[in-house]
Amino acid sequence: MFSSVVSHSEEPDADAAVEEIVQQCKGRLNGAVPSAGLLFAAIDFDHEGLLCGITRAFPGMELIGCTTDGELSSELGFREDSVTLILLVSDTVDIKAGIGRGLSVDLAGACRSAVETAKAKTDKPLRLCMAMPDGMTADGHSVTAMLQQVAGPEIPLFGALAGDQWRLKSVKQFYGTEVLTDSVPVLLLCGEFHFSYGVATGWRQVGEVGRVTRATGAIVYEIDDKPAIDFYRKYLGPGSRPTVELPLAILSARDTIQYLRACLGVVDETTGAITFLAAVPEGARVRLTLADRDEILTGCAESLSIAKSGLHAGAQPSAALIFSCAARKNLLGTRTQEELGLIRGGLGEMVPICGFYGYGEISPSMGDPTGTKCHNESFVTLLIAD
Repeated sequence: MFSSVVSHSEEPDADAAVEEIVQQCKGRLNGAVPSAGLLFAAIDFDHEGLLCGITRAFPGMELIGCTTDGELSSELGFREDSVTLILLVSDTVDIKAGIGRGLSVDLAGACRSAVETAKAKTDKPLRLCMAMPDGMTADGHSVTAMLQQVAGPEIPLFGALAGDQWRLKSVKQFYGTEVLTDSVPVLLLCGEFHFSYGVATGWRQVGEVGRVTRATGAIVYEIDDKPAIDFYRKYLGPGSRPTVELPLAILSARDTIQYLRACLGVVDETTGAITFLAAVPEGARVRLTLADRDEILTGCAESLSIAKSGLHAGAQPSAALIFSCAARKNLLGTRTQEELGLIRGGLGEMVPICGFYGYGEISPSMGDPTGTKCHNESFVTLLIAD
C-alpha cells in the first residue's frame, strides 16, 4: 500500500501553522502512521519551530524539505508566505532520508553522504531519489550530476533547488529538526511501486542552432567561436541582454530541447561572456527560445499529460509532486494559480498534490529516464501509484 495526505497553512506564526497542518494531516491519515514527510516553506518562517512541531506530532518519521519561492498544494492551490506538508504512508515501500553537508567544500562527499546515509536504513533496492539541494552555494548542474553518479545511472532523480522568494541571498534545507544551508537533503524510495513523470517548458525554439565553443561552468564565453553575447544580439539587436524570458535551449542530437538555461542578464561587456543560472556544457548545441504566458501554461499541461500517459492502465496516483520554476512564476504573474489548476483538473479532486517553486528543477529529460538533468524554467510532474 502507498498513500499520502497533504496539508497547507497560511498562518504566519510557526506554532499556529504547525497546529493547523498537523490537525489537517491527522484528520486524513485515519490512524495510519506516516513513513516520511516533505515540508516546503516560505523563507521568513521560524523553520526550526516548524520542524520540531511536526516531529513531535509524528515521532520517528523521516522528514526533509526546503525553503521556496512559492508553495502549492491541492489544499490551498498556489500561495506565497505559507507552509505545505505532504506525508507519505506505505507498509511495502521503505522511504528513507539522508543528508549531505558542505556542498561548497566537498560536493562529491556531500552527495555521497546524503545517499549512503539513507541507503543504510534499508535493505530494499533503491528505485527513486528526491532531492532539495542548495543551488546558491553549489552549481545545481554539478550537484545533480554527482547525485546521479552516487545513486547509480539507472536511478531517476526528482526535486528542485531551494528558493528564498527571489532574494537570492540564502536558502535553507531541512533534515529532521535541523535547518541547514550548503547542504543536500534526499529522500529515497526503495522497494516495489509504480511512478511516472513528465517534464515540459512551453518555450519554443527560434533562430539558428549554435555550438558552445568555450565555457566554464555557468559562464559561456563563446558560441560559434564568437563572443556569446553576439549570438543573442544577432536576433535581439545591439545593446540587448539575455533575460529569463529568453532562455537558451540545450539540444539533443535530434534537436529537441533537453533542458533550458536561464540568465538574469549578467553580461561581461568586455569579453561578451554570459553568466547563466547553472552550468552549460562546452560543445553543447544551443538555440534561443521564446514563450508567452499561454505557451508557458501549455508546458504545464504537457508535463501532466506525459506523466499520466506513463501510468499503468487504470492506475490511480496516490501522490502528485510538482516542481516548478521561480522564473515561470514571475513570468506568469497573476496567472500562476492556473498551473496548479491545470494539474487539479487533470488529476481530479481525490489525488493529493504538493510542490513548490524553486531555483532549478531536477528531473530526467523526456526520452532519457536515466539521464537526470538540472532544468530551468520547466514544470515537473511526478506521479506515484500503488
